Amino acid sequence: MEPKRKQKFFLLVLAAIAASLAAGWYYLYSVQNSLWNKAVTDILEVTAQGRHALDTYVEKDQENLQFIVSGLEKESPEDGAAILERLRAASGTDALYVCVDLENRLAYTPQFDEGYPLEEAQTAVFEQLEGERGIREPFINDYSGVWTIGNYQRFAFADGTPGYAQKTQPLKEIAERFSLTFYGDTGFSYVVNQQGNIMIRSLHPNSNRTFQNLFDIIDLQGNDPQQVEGFRAALENGKRGAARFRYQQEDYVFCYVPMETIGGWYVVSIVPDRVIMEQADTIMQNSQIFFFIIVIGILVLTAFFLVSRDSARQVLKAEEKARRAAESANLAKSQFLSNMSHDIRTPMNAIVGMARLASDHAAEPDKVKEYLKNISMSGQLLVGLINDILDLSKIESGKMALNNSTASLEQLMTELVNIIQPLVQQRKQAFEIRLHGIRHEILCFDSLRLNQVLLNLLSNATKFTPEEGEISVDVTETPSQKPDCAHFTFRVADSGIGMKPEFVKNLFESFTREKDSRVDQIEGSGLGMAITKMIVDMMGGEIRVESEPGRGTVFTVELDLQLACEDSELPPLPALRLLVADDDPATCRSAESFLRELGVQADVTESGRAAVEKALAAHRQGRDYDLVLLDWKMPGVNGIQAVRAIRRETGCEVPVIIFSAYDWARIEREATEADVTGFIQKPFFKSTLYRCILQYVLHKDLPAAVSSGEIKLAGKHILMAEDNELNQEITRELLENTGAEVEIVNNGKQCVERFARSAPGAFDLILMDVQMPVMNGYEAARQIRAMARADARTIPIFAITADAFAEDVEAAKQAGMNSHLAKPLDIPHMMREIQKYLHA
Repeated sequence: MEPKRKQKFFLLVLAAIAASLAAGWYYLYSVQNSLWNKAVTDILEVTAQGRHALDTYVEKDQENLQFIVSGLEKESPEDGAAILERLRAASGTDALYVCVDLENRLAYTPQFDEGYPLEEAQTAVFEQLEGERGIREPFINDYSGVWTIGNYQRFAFADGTPGYAQKTQPLKEIAERFSLTFYGDTGFSYVVNQQGNIMIRSLHPNSNRTFQNLFDIIDLQGNDPQQVEGFRAALENGKRGAARFRYQQEDYVFCYVPMETIGGWYVVSIVPDRVIMEQADTIMQNSQIFFFIIVIGILVLTAFFLVSRDSARQVLKAEEKARRAAESANLAKSQFLSNMSHDIRTPMNAIVGMARLASDHAAEPDKVKEYLKNISMSGQLLVGLINDILDLSKIESGKMALNNSTASLEQLMTELVNIIQPLVQQRKQAFEIRLHGIRHEILCFDSLRLNQVLLNLLSNATKFTPEEGEISVDVTETPSQKPDCAHFTFRVADSGIGMKPEFVKNLFESFTREKDSRVDQIEGSGLGMAITKMIVDMMGGEIRVESEPGRGTVFTVELDLQLACEDSELPPLPALRLLVADDDPATCRSAESFLRELGVQADVTESGRAAVEKALAAHRQGRDYDLVLLDWKMPGVNGIQAVRAIRRETGCEVPVIIFSAYDWARIEREATEADVTGFIQKPFFKSTLYRCILQYVLHKDLPAAVSSGEIKLAGKHILMAEDNELNQEITRELLENTGAEVEIVNNGKQCVERFARSAPGAFDLILMDVQMPVMNGYEAARQIRAMARADARTIPIFAITADAFAEDVEAAKQAGMNSHLAKPLDIPHMMREIQKYLHA
């Protein structure tokens, strides 16, 4: 190679090396800067979420204080006893309410039996408070001597006397609740005001306990004065952002976010810069080695450059993908927190408001009943939201287990219909439930979880189906490929608004709700479908969805349920003739099949008019039917009209039963006037028809729990162990209203001792709270079962607990308890369980 060409080549190589080094330096700088910015953005987001939680907490305190103030405004400043009574009712173990009469310079607090005079300095504190309401900066409580924070609100007593109400609580409690940590507990947070004064100090070990002002800490570290002044100006102007300062002999990032409910307060997160840059440093070190290899292998510079370029693109794509995933997760969680905040506050506001209205209208029973009904509905909505969050947490952590035990498919479907009926009736929707080929009613499965799956699907159907829309449930049994199992298909269909194809793909993801103006006002956490899918997967089943906008939705759940040993055949009935009328062909086929299996001849028709004609023809032939079953809702002649026609035309007393998926109470009066003999609820299984024939044709007595909807416990003596006085009062009154005698003890030890002192058979049932002082419910149940007396082994013991997961149900069984009732108590379910065991 010629010298000039060599020189040119050498210069070209040097230029390539220089370009490579420059490109490498730029690449490293870009990656480092990008990672740092992303990390700071994440810290700001977490800080904002912590700020939101603190804002929510303060708003709740202000709402509680407003509730107290609304009561104090009705009182006279001269009536110290009434003022103290209201304050005592609101104050808790840590929180304390104080009322100040500014005109008379008196203060009231539950710690004293009467108002006490304020010193001049104390009066000045309240007179200098700004605005009608707000929050005081931390101060030392004169009574307890601890740092305290307080919400205040100005008001006027009934006679116009000005006053202040204040809720105080230890600053340490709020610090424990809202301390944020980052990056493996290396970062922490403060709450400061615009001047940098520390309002709430983190409990983190790196949190400075000596200084009272954030700028005093920064100024002593030799930081750039201009940067410090920029940070100070940002706080004074209510801005949000991040800054870098020396702190504790190393660089830290300060991320600051202003609070919304407390003007001039900030949440400031402090994280070591080295922790944030660990990932960037690793990438830089690896990249330096990589470029060193490039210099050594300069002869293959072009190929290596291409590989490097492709590698860089992949890295950037991965970073972008990770960034988008992180943003998507943060957005989903933020949306979830926003939804939950709204959905929890909505029923809470209803409960507080309706309770106030019920109190104001105590002399108007009709209004009070309506208010109490709304409170109950809001309470159930709250329970549902909380259960969804807890269920998702249990499932995702792998701690949820199925509680498979012998259960009745008939009872499951009946309870499901009872729950969904009020929702359907309220929205005037058509509701139908059908059975296909059902051969087994008693199976082994987790009835609680299967009920939850079907209830989630039906609740969504009612919510997203307009008034007068149609909802149907089809239950089909087919042979299973698994040994000792039956295959069940549950199909829930509606004529609702449907879903877009792109949303259907993400339907079973957590926190997901479709963006649609038609559903924005419908409560929901976005967890129901995710939990439903997880439960179906745990049960070894499959769930599918078909939907089109404006054409409704169909959910299909496929499950293999294990057969139970107790599922024995019902004994055949005498030769009887029945007439069944229903406009739904599937129901007719199902009823005809069940009756044939019971040895009963059935004539089936699909209209009320045809049923009347068949009954009249049978009467003329002197072969009246032994029983007539009529659907309530049929086109043309409905069930009630058909009964009237049969009674009028035949004059015979043949039993006529009305059946429907709707509530009997809606038609009871009209049916009684038409001389209807009785009512059964859809879906009717073979056992349902069997009991109906026994009762209305063969006139055989059934247990009270089956034959009557009324709960009668007269003569029953119940022992209840419960440490909460309010729960004692509620449960006692509910049970005594049924005629039962209730005796209450306060803990498990007292329950064991009381049962041991009683005569055998003195008690018919024990209701046992699980979490109690002295001795818990599990241990008390074990000791009762271990007693050397016959009734100790046979008396029903029910667990009553707020722990409602499968492992808690199993723990109650292991302790010897017969049933598990979850708090808040489902009163109808509790009564059915009591009936089942006391009338067994």
